[in-house]
Amino acid sequence: MSLRPLYFISNFPRVVDPKIWLVILLSIFAWAPLLTPAYFFQAHDAKHSIFFLVEFDQTFRDGYLWPRWSPDFSFGYGYPLFNLYAPLAFYLAEIIHLLGFGFVTSIKIMYVLATVGAGLSMYGFARRLFGPNSGVLAAVVYMYVPFHLVEIFVRSAFAEFVALAVIPLVFWAFTELIAGPSPRRTGLAALAYGILVLTHHSTFFTFSPFLIIYILCLIFAKSKLKVKEIGRGTVYAGSAGLLGLALSAIYLVPLITEMKFIKIEQWTSGSYNYLQHFVYFSQFFSPDWGYGYAGPGPIDDFSYQLGIVVISLMSFALIVILSRRIRHYGTALFFLVATMATVLLMSPLAEPIWQVLPIASLVQFPWRLLGMTAFTMALVAGSLLALPNPSRSPQPSILEPAPGSPVFLLSLGVILASFSYTLPQYTEVPAWSEQPLAVVNWDKGSIVDRVGMVSVTDEQPQTSPLEGEYLENGYPTTVAVLVAGQGTVETLHHGGASEQVRVQANEPTTLQFYTYDYPGWQVSLDGQPIAHRHEPPFGLVTVEVPAGTHLVDLQMGTTLPRTLGLIISATALLLINGLVLRLDQSLLSSKFDN
Repeated sequence: MSLRPLYFISNFPRVVDPKIWLVILLSIFAWAPLLTPAYFFQAHDAKHSIFFLVEFDQTFRDGYLWPRWSPDFSFGYGYPLFNLYAPLAFYLAEIIHLLGFGFVTSIKIMYVLATVGAGLSMYGFARRLFGPNSGVLAAVVYMYVPFHLVEIFVRSAFAEFVALAVIPLVFWAFTELIAGPSPRRTGLAALAYGILVLTHHSTFFTFSPFLIIYILCLIFAKSKLKVKEIGRGTVYAGSAGLLGLALSAIYLVPLITEMKFIKIEQWTSGSYNYLQHFVYFSQFFSPDWGYGYAGPGPIDDFSYQLGIVVISLMSFALIVILSRRIRHYGTALFFLVATMATVLLMSPLAEPIWQVLPIASLVQFPWRLLGMTAFTMALVAGSLLALPNPSRSPQPSILEPAPGSPVFLLSLGVILASFSYTLPQYTEVPAWSEQPLAVVNWDKGSIVDRVGMVSVTDEQPQTSPLEGEYLENGYPTTVAVLVAGQGTVETLHHGGASEQVRVQANEPTTLQFYTYDYPGWQVSLDGQPIAHRHEPPFGLVTVEVPAGTHLVDLQMGTTLPRTLGLIISATALLLINGLVLRLDQSLLSSKFDN
């Protein structure tokens, strides 16, 4: 019998860094408002942060372990939401829901975990660079920087908020990889990067170029321009990046190849046009806090502030960095320059740059880069308490995080400066908010902006025959109708991505499902596959049914890109397991055996 688990438990206080508990303690003020029974449905994405999970749950319970279709969008015609939207954050929320928690409670629990996770991941990365006190300060800044609070209490951008907890892990993993290239560290970096892709696509798009620049700087700094060292670091980092992309292929491959089957322009024009969402410099320093939406011009009821206390900490950190007396001062300077460059990219001055970027329209809002400044500013602020550079100070003095010490006082100042921003606009939780009806109510709120269309849709739906059933029952009871011929249709099953009806046809009839046609749909008649077509104006799935009594099934199947993505991801996961777990076990064995 192995004694390793008992060894770990008995030595838990020594194994776990005690400053981790301090970070968790200081995080409480950020997530405590979530402990009330109420929610904050007036936040921008609060409603669909909940009903996205409702949709995910329906398809997951329908037997689809990797949900792609959401049945209630577009007034019940459905939409391939999770074929386009990275699903990992909702997987985690679904696990919590399956444990018995409601949909709203599951999302709130995830917000708590993501807040704490962001603090701990930032602590680990900043501690790696600058020391434990810097780690604590950077973690607190990251959790309480204004935009981090905007993401939860004003925007309620669930997946994007969860992705912010992953970012420090990605940079930490690649930092370790470049510092000491090895197969195991390659696997860990790939795993972190793949998780980021699967969590939120816009965060992946915006952070990847920045990550590449950071990696290249690390490689060149370590190699001292030696070609062999540059090549070695590039190969390891490139392998990790490609392996991470391979891990996320189950999402990325269908996203790229099947995006043409939706009307993508509706999500990149109008109020989603990035040209309307640049940030003016005065807005970065304004302490105003609002709960409204962003729009064109310098006057918004929405906060873009960087945080005056955080800026002050960075100013003092600049003096320390330029003195070159702290550990990894070059890295701190890199993140300081990155902060200034990112601020410039969000301003109207950067419009020419955005116009030549191929992914600009998919990012939608330049101010999304505030998530990047939250990350970079936290690291720069944390460097204020960095350990001395051994080459300049052979006997470093470590400040302990006790009351009255700099790290505690500075952390307290950051929390107090943002404390008033942790107040959401509380609302009750109506019963319909956790039902499919919530999607229809959202669609009705703004037809042009919200009702999705697939490529075969000629006319955007303004309603559907199902709307009355949603309003009456909270969900649809009819899934198909006869549009030609005499007979009846009885709904036997309505799932997240499958339907079954019994047709009693007095003559050859035409059956139409209230479902958008999209790659992957398969129709069977009495268990035998049959061809289907789409009919204008909405592009609904339509089939011919002969006279008699028949069972007709509609199921979302796979496509070549989805199958290929699954194979690539499974292969990458096995390879990462081999790199990380097997090698890790061998290291543990040698440690305990000795």
